[in-house]
Parts: sequence; C-alpha cells; structure tokens
Amino acid sequence: MKRAHWIALLVIGILLVAVVFAPVPGDTRWIRTLHNSAHAPIFGSVSLLTLFIVRGHPRFASIGLVGQYALALAAALLLGVLTELLQIPVGRDASVEDAVHDVIGAAALLGIFAAFDSRVRATAHSSIVRLVAATIGIVALIVAAAPVTRAAIKYQQREGRFPVVADFTERYDRYFILQQSAEFSQAKLPEPWASKAGEEAMHVQLLDGPYPGLDFIELRPDWSGYSALAVDLTNPTPLALHLVLRVHDAAHNNQPTDRFSRRFELPPRTRQVIRIPLQDVAAGPSTRELDLRNVAEMIIFRTDDSPRANELYLSRAWLE
Repeated sequence: MKRAHWIALLVIGILLVAVVFAPVPGDTRWIRTLHNSAHAPIFGSVSLLTLFIVRGHPRFASIGLVGQYALALAAALLLGVLTELLQIPVGRDASVEDAVHDVIGAAALLGIFAAFDSRVRATAHSSIVRLVAATIGIVALIVAAAPVTRAAIKYQQREGRFPVVADFTERYDRYFILQQSAEFSQAKLPEPWASKAGEEAMHVQLLDGPYPGLDFIELRPDWSGYSALAVDLTNPTPLALHLVLRVHDAAHNNQPTDRFSRRFELPPRTRQVIRIPLQDVAAGPSTRELDLRNVAEMIIFRTDDSPRANELYLSRAWLE
C-alpha cells in the first residue's frame, strides 16, 4: 500500500479517536449541538478518505464505481456505530442521533465529490448521475447544518427579545424551556382569562413525578439593570396551585441554601402576574449574594404538598 494510503488511514484513526475521546468544552445547548453536528463533517471526511484508499488498493481493483462509493458509505456507517459503542466504556452515552449524523455527513461529502469526480464524468449518462449526486449531497449538507443553524437562530432570538424571558402570546418557542415531569403544548388561553380573542399561551400538563413544572435554561445572564422578575401564569383548575419559583446563578453549588427560592400560591381559576423584586433574588443565598450579572437558570414547579392541580398556562415571563 502506498505511503499516501497509510497517511489516509492515520488521519481516519485520528478522527475516530477524536470522536471517542475529545472533551466537550461546555454543557450549553449550543456546544452540544455543535459537538453532535461535528459528526457530519468528520465522517464525511472518513468516507472520502476511505474512497481514496479503496481506489488505490489492489485488493479493491475489481470493484466498480458504484461499489466504491457504497463501500465508502458503509465504512462511515460501520465506523460511526463502532465509535458510539466505544464511547460507553469511557463514560459517554452511545447515540443513535450521532450515528445518523455520521451517515448524513458521509452522504453529503460523497455526493458533492461525485458531482466533480472525473471517474463519474467518464461514465454513461454522467450529467444525470452528477446532478443526482449533487442533489443528494446538497440536501444531506442542508440536513446536517440544520441543527446548528436552528440553534444560532434561537440564540439570536433570545438576545433580541430580552428583557422578555419567554412570551407565548404571539409565538410558541420553548427552545430554552425544558419539561420537568410535565408536558408542554401550544394552546389558546381559555376565554375567561384571555385578554383578547384567540390569545395563546403554553399549556403545561403537570404529571406525577419529581418537581413537575418548567425549567428555564441558559437565560440571558445579565439581570443587573432591572428591578423585578414578572411571570404571567393562569391556573384554570378548581384547586389551588402551590408553586416554587427558583433562580440560581452560574456559581451555584447545587445546595438549597445557595439559591433563591420563593413559594407562592396561584388561586383556583385565576390568572395572576407574580412579581419578585430582584433585590430579593440577589439576597436568596444564605452566605453570599446571588450574582445578577450571571443568572443561569430559573425553575417553576409544583410543591409536593400542593393540591394536585394538574395544569397551568404560562403566558409570559419578563424583567422590568
């Protein structure tokens, strides 16, 4: 085997080792999305390097053009599955989503390469074959880039709507709100509590489980220029809802004494705006001041001793 082929094998090995062992620099949705989406270009490169090796190795000399591309795609798939399995012993989770990204990336780069491949141009009906290959490659590339593009848009929208934390009255967007023993859905606010016809909100179905409610993650961190946090909630049930609103900053040590928590009651069949002075939020930890320039997360959940009201509506949350 030629030196160039050994180099290609070495590069493939380096890429696979990076997939298994490279540390993930952070735990934000952006970093996780970027990390997962990186599988596509990595395994696209693996597939192209495999194609290069297949074409230059005497053992594969009898394989036709279609077989070469199929073998390169299959290698990306098999190596992708292998790297997912190898991540289990090193403390990572095997992910079907990552394996799918691997195949999509391979299809993208192989398809685009085929559109310019001199061997493809030399075949019968090359124009149609190249057009189909380019189409497959571009579509796969768009699919591979979609999660990162969506994440970038969501972060830009988060910045643009601040000091509004969430607003479901006009658009349903829960990218930065996680379900916590709950199920979310877009809904019209029931007529007795709607301020206008057709007003929308996020319906929160509270389930039997730990801390049922809403988890607002990756908040825009600097709240220092504002005086109060406001949350517009509706309890449509005949039972009172006992809720806790919790806020912590980036330095939170995950202890109850190191965050702000306030219990409040949402009366039955009531829409109410809960307002909390940010000076109270800052004074929440018992041994220090919560850093309003680095707010990290806000959680609203039903208490264990609350009447079992099983739903609420969130209209808006904002700073003022």
